[in-house]
Parts: sequence; structure tokens; C-alpha cells
Amino acid sequence: MVTGKATVSRELTYKDDEYIPESLKSLRRSLKPVVVWNVTARCNLRCAHCYAYTDKREELDTKTLKSVLNDVNKIAILILFSGGEPLLRRDLFEIARYSKVPIALSTNGTLIDLNVAERLRDYGFSYVGVSLDGGREVHDKFRGVDGAFDRAVEGLKNLKSVGVMSGVRFTLTKFNFEEVKNVLDVCEELEIERFCLYHLVPSGRADFSMDVSNRERRRVMEYLFDRAFDFDGEILTVDNPCDGIFFCLKLREIDDKLAFKAYEFLKFRGGDRSGKNLVNIDPFGYVHPNQFWWDYNCGNVKGRSFLDIWLKDKLLKDLRGDWKLKGRCGICAYRDVCGGFRLRALRAGNLWGEDPSCYLSDDEITRNLFERI
Repeated sequence: MVTGKATVSRELTYKDDEYIPESLKSLRRSLKPVVVWNVTARCNLRCAHCYAYTDKREELDTKTLKSVLNDVNKIAILILFSGGEPLLRRDLFEIARYSKVPIALSTNGTLIDLNVAERLRDYGFSYVGVSLDGGREVHDKFRGVDGAFDRAVEGLKNLKSVGVMSGVRFTLTKFNFEEVKNVLDVCEELEIERFCLYHLVPSGRADFSMDVSNRERRRVMEYLFDRAFDFDGEILTVDNPCDGIFFCLKLREIDDKLAFKAYEFLKFRGGDRSGKNLVNIDPFGYVHPNQFWWDYNCGNVKGRSFLDIWLKDKLLKDLRGDWKLKGRCGICAYRDVCGGFRLRALRAGNLWGEDPSCYLSDDEITRNLFERI
């Protein structure tokens, strides 16, 4: 949806084995990434799980950002401006105008009045994701500021009123996993096009102690699966590749043909895209495999070209290579399609080890039920 190229829901509407367009296949082979660009670490909220952090280093100025954009424009398929709170940068719209590829925004939504919504539309933002982590009480507590929920909802209404495609971003934690239904209800009430659930990745202020148990995680995924059939919009999950396998297995219980079709799409899309079709630039110019991996620097765009960093960094090349997986991921029948989320495995002790957030049973990972005999 964001790139205007394909989504799971759209791709599943194709009628035969050739449903994935050749243009998409070649695009994936070309290593063209989505660039998540944290243009500032400054924020007007105090979120408990934030991966971004502020320090005394100087953030990239407008001139440098535009210079780096010359490189990014050559290879990116989408730029997602994020923060902190990106709308705190006074030059955000000037920077946006300089982009030659589709642009999107990740925001807490509290600064989107009608005027800002109109500017986002007029400057060509194809999508705006607004964070909502629960109902009013839960969200405000989680975000550290009273009134954050109401202002975010108002921001979503303003985006809707001026025709900007928008979605809700929900980060799953042990503090809000029972809020999924409430947030989906808000999405339907506001006629929001997309609900996107992010699995927690330990980074910044967030650590494993904030995460749900895998039993709770599976319960949430079961609820999303059931809710998807009558939800008037798109439901996505991010940062836990085993979700795709789980949904395919659930689909087999009700529609075998659709399940195989979904699995073919998973094979095309792949699992964790970090360093392959996703890369991050932080507010200080450092490049990372994804926006949660700020403790590893691939290089800095103030001293090297973005393109040079993207093509030559060792970790990025390792992430694009053959993974020698260990533990449950190593023996999993779906390892070539899923592979786990590598940064979460690293946080647990081994980059190539098992992803501790996999909730599939030992029986479920023993045999690939989608291998055609």
C-alpha cells in the first residue's frame, strides 16, 4: 500500500500462479530499499518504548539532508520520514519537496492540525502512519503526556478530511496487548485504511521485560486473523516473520487454495528485510540495517556516500547472504521463508540464533505443509 506497488491483500486477488508482477520480482532483485529516515530525535512525548534517543550530537542540517537525498533518490523505492517526532523539524516540508521518490511519514499525530494535514497532502506524502497504543487512558500513560490520545485521533480525522491515506501503528507490549480490539474499533470508527501491529524490538528504552509472552502473542495473532475477515481495511503485522507462516497455517483450516497462494506470496516477499530491502539513516547521519539497530553503524553519510555504504558494509552484505541459522530457526521447516527477526535474535545473544519471539510449536516447524509433493 505505502509504495503503491503491492500489498498482501492486493496480491492475493490475482487469479493464477503468475499473480506476482514481473516488475515486482525484478524490483526485489535490484536491492532497492525502503529508507526509514529519522530526521530528528527530538519529540514532544515521552514514550516508554521509544528506540530513538537524544544526545548532544548535532543533527543533519537542511543542506546536508538535501545532499544525501541526491544519493537516496537514486535507489530508494520509498522514504519514510520518522523521528522522534519528524514534524518538529521546521524544514521537513522543504526536505520532502526535494525527494524524487514516494514519501511517507511516521508520527505521533499530535501536531497534525488541519493546516499541517493540508500541507502533507500538498507536498505529496503518500501515507501517514499515526501511533496509537490503546484507548485514551492506556495510550496517554504509555506516551507520557495527558491528551496525547485525543490529539492523535484529531490528527487522524484531519488527515482523513483532506484525503491523505493514513494508518494506525500499534506497538505490542505486555502493557497493551489487551487493547488491540479497542484500537481496531477506533480504526473502523474513523474509517482508517490500515492497522499495523509492530512486535516489540528491544532497543532504546524498550527491553525484553516489556514484551508479551509467546502465549499472549499467539492469542493476539489468532484474534487478528479472525478480525481480518470483517475488518473494513488492511491489517498488517511487522517485525516478526513467523506471523506469515502462522496465518498461512490458519488459512489452511478454512481455504486450502488461498493458503497456498498466501504462502507463495511469502516466498516472494521473504522474511526480515533489514539490510536487504530496508535501511535506516538516523538523525546524526549514521546508517543502520533498520531503525532499531542504532548500536551498529554501517557508516556516516557526512563522510561517505549513502550508496557506497549501502553496497559495501559487511553486515549489510551478510544480511543479504546465506544465513547459517542455529537453534529452532536452524531446524525450522520454514527457515528459508521466515528466518526469524535477526536483530531480536542478536539481542538474545546470537545474530544467527533463534528468534525468541517465535510462537510456533515444535510440531508446526517440523514439516513444511506447503511443499508440493
